[in-house]
Amino acid sequence: MPALKGQTLLNQYRVETFVASTPLGDLYRAVDIRSEKSFALTHLPKNIYEDKEALKELDAHAVRLRGVTHPNLISYLGLYQTPTFAFLLEEWVDGPSLRDVLANKAPLNATEALTYINAVCGALEVLHKHNFLHLNLAPELIRVNKNGEIFLSGIGAAQRVGTTARRMSKYPRLYAAPETFTSQPLTAAADMYALAVILYQLVTAAWINGADAPTTKDPIRKIHVEANPPVPISINRALPDHFSRMILWALRKNPEDRFKTTTELLSALLLAAKVSPDSIAHGIALDADSLTAKILSAWKFLPPPKLISVAQDMTPLQDRLAALDSKSKKKKTRIGFVPIFLFILIAGFIALFFFVRPAPEEVPAEPTATVTVTPFAADYQPSPTVTPSPKPTDVHGGRIAFTCTRGDYNQLCMVNRDGTGLSQLTDMQASNYYPIFTNDGEGLLFASNRNGPFDLYLQSFLQKDLIQITQNVGNVISPDYSPNGRQIVFANRVGENPTAIWMVNADGLNARLVYQGTGDIVAVTWSPNGERIAYAMSVGVPLEYEIFTMDTSGKNHIRLTQNLQGIGGSLDWSPDGSHLLIYAGAYEDKDIFILDARTGESVQITDGGNNASAVYSPDGKYIVFNSLRNNNQADLYIMRADGTNQTQLTNHPEPDWGPSWTK
Repeated sequence: MPALKGQTLLNQYRVETFVASTPLGDLYRAVDIRSEKSFALTHLPKNIYEDKEALKELDAHAVRLRGVTHPNLISYLGLYQTPTFAFLLEEWVDGPSLRDVLANKAPLNATEALTYINAVCGALEVLHKHNFLHLNLAPELIRVNKNGEIFLSGIGAAQRVGTTARRMSKYPRLYAAPETFTSQPLTAAADMYALAVILYQLVTAAWINGADAPTTKDPIRKIHVEANPPVPISINRALPDHFSRMILWALRKNPEDRFKTTTELLSALLLAAKVSPDSIAHGIALDADSLTAKILSAWKFLPPPKLISVAQDMTPLQDRLAALDSKSKKKKTRIGFVPIFLFILIAGFIALFFFVRPAPEEVPAEPTATVTVTPFAADYQPSPTVTPSPKPTDVHGGRIAFTCTRGDYNQLCMVNRDGTGLSQLTDMQASNYYPIFTNDGEGLLFASNRNGPFDLYLQSFLQKDLIQITQNVGNVISPDYSPNGRQIVFANRVGENPTAIWMVNADGLNARLVYQGTGDIVAVTWSPNGERIAYAMSVGVPLEYEIFTMDTSGKNHIRLTQNLQGIGGSLDWSPDGSHLLIYAGAYEDKDIFILDARTGESVQITDGGNNASAVYSPDGKYIVFNSLRNNNQADLYIMRADGTNQTQLTNHPEPDWGPSWTK
């Protein structure tokens, strides 16, 4: 296949830079010419693209794998096809890979190596939890960014537990478990073996033969299936003896004799190395005296993507036209009257399109699927998988979810921003409230007591799946996603303790207390830059709160409000992070205020109506809120960000409140 560098694929992804060859294919950095955002593009090998069953399987898994998230996992965006090849698309992470670390031919100490294993184990755990195996682990797929954060990529080619290994590329199978060579049904033990091979290399600077890895398949297969690796401590005398032995345990040939889960593997390695789990950092400390830190300090990170004009984007099409023209000249085909007539006719239609054009239409409120047909490829069928970003959308937000009290229970409802399309999403003898959209707009996160205490649940619009995120951690309210979508912050009451601030990974793992305040905390929200969390906390007056911010570790608290009376329990950041929306005032006479996030100064933007729960539109130009101005009936209203043009959105005799706008 020709090199992809310089090509624009599907009229959207311009391939900028070749990065590395990986077990999945050649990795490039590509730029979305619509959003100017960088992506990691993996060009699938010919044997996969031409295998229709393999492509069908990859495509079938794409939707579910796009929902697998973890702080150490690079987000997968989908499988795409052109007339001549296919590629996988992921979020872009710039920085060295473990292959660059291993290229230094210097072993890592146990603690630095376990930092990598800890991060990869976390990413694999969530993948295994979704019943998938990675099966392509390799140093090229483990990357470190400029902040020292460690990421695992390549889940787009993950396979279901119990399947046999799929051969992806000509890349040497240096990290494949013995059972992958014998077509056995695979379990998580296969990923544990591959990770142990990587660990062996990290701490010895040698492959599991005690030297440089072979380059041909037969010796590689023989070593994996038959040979026992040299004891790691015989190569690196600085390793703890028990730790060295535990690595060999993880490399046993029989999968039944290995560690079955990432938790077992990591716990055994930490114990053998006499390293406390609390001492293992979540990433590489940039100021540490470690090999990785030195590599990062000298690493030449890629420059920002080059912006190109529309005319330049058409170069691939021009090249194809020129090639066709060249072929026609070589054949010396006579041009008769009919082709000339057809050319003139087509040119006339094109001219008509450019000179007699309809007025531009407003961008639709809901995402619409479009198909770009590549010229001269009439038999081309595009992949049904759709990249979640970027997508056409109403810049003000197309939909608003909210809590609608119906009878004895709180339910979830949704309405379009113009008041149309009102629908009730839940109808059950349990309460569901505090809905927020996922960052891609394809799901709704909310609190519900359908199974007893209030926990967080995620409803996927595409798959119609309901996933329980937290389980019996307390009584949960007020969730909000981090800007990168990898974590959720929420307020949680455990026992008789005051409601505190907790976090959980977006996949439901690692629920943890972040800050136990002095009073009840009733609302939390993540700043757009991901650096601060704002919250409303009681300081002694019943049903009144003050607004604070803190960093994401639960430290460096700042009280913003000082002399504002009767502050309520909701808040929302402006999209630029400069201020917050809150409500305050006398009992039964609340108004919406804009609060400066640096100085604490406030500006009132409503006057009367008993208003609450104000939330910005994605572009910050509009605000949705609930109000009791209509005969003390709680309904939703929309206004401009300066408080003008207030318009009623819902009208129901029972309360509509707590809105959330599509991000």
